[in-house]
Amino acid sequence: MPNFVKSEQQIIDLFPKGTNFTFEGKTYTVIACGKPRPSSGECKVDVYICGKAADGEIREIKISVKQNNADFLENKMSLSRAKEIFGEKAQEIIGDCLKSIEGRFISDYLVCFDRYGRTESHTMKLGWKFELINKLGGLKSGEMALTDEQKYDIFAGINLPPDKKNSRVDGCEIKNSGVANYIIELDGQKLTMQKCLNSLQPIKEYAKKQTIYFACKALNYRFDKCKWDGARPLAVYVDWSLNDGKLDGKLVFDKPLSHDGNEIGENLRVLLKQLEIERFEDLKSKLSSNVKYYSQE
Repeated sequence: MPNFVKSEQQIIDLFPKGTNFTFEGKTYTVIACGKPRPSSGECKVDVYICGKAADGEIREIKISVKQNNADFLENKMSLSRAKEIFGEKAQEIIGDCLKSIEGRFISDYLVCFDRYGRTESHTMKLGWKFELINKLGGLKSGEMALTDEQKYDIFAGINLPPDKKNSRVDGCEIKNSGVANYIIELDGQKLTMQKCLNSLQPIKEYAKKQTIYFACKALNYRFDKCKWDGARPLAVYVDWSLNDGKLDGKLVFDKPLSHDGNEIGENLRVLLKQLEIERFEDLKSKLSSNVKYYSQE
């Protein structure tokens, strides 16, 4: 993150007010430059430059800054954020992704009495988070089936709410200042003004060439510590319940990001208390035959 902020500031410092620059064959004078700031959260533009030509033409260059070594496009995805990215069909789009790897969830262990891979011993699945990444990331990942227009929406921020689209630059609200129209990929090189301008790529054309992947990362209830990693929205969650005195777990795929870790974790904690589970090993005799678990014994 410090390097990213440094890169943004490096570009901003290249375009102080009153400076002239030539872009796509025309010369402009910088009348505004800075980082757009929404009322909350982030927009898609990291550097906003506004220039004015001698004939009065106004040119906005709204840059999304991308580090070449950045893997994540979006992590800790919430439903509201998903709708900002994908529009109102966000759950349908995510649901299609989940269906494409449904078998990988079904074959996974919901309970681990012993350590299994990176999963600690004495853990129980609450569900899986949803992330957008630049490359495949584990067994529960895959390529998103997106149209060119959807990719453009993701990179440019077309579906952002008005308060993020119309961000503030140097304290002044500017319409659509949070919607990117160019992207620059940085690898730590020192930029000059002209090198920066020459490195800009129209974001619509850039987006078409990108492959976007999704990854689902497990959120686990750690029994020994009686905790989990907070209210993370879940793409797939485990509906834990009691069935004939046994702990049963059903995977739910059709409500992505509608439920979070706190909701599922608190429910599981109550059920374990009702079963009077004081030692994790006691759970073996209390599990429904529907629950797949891992144990070295």
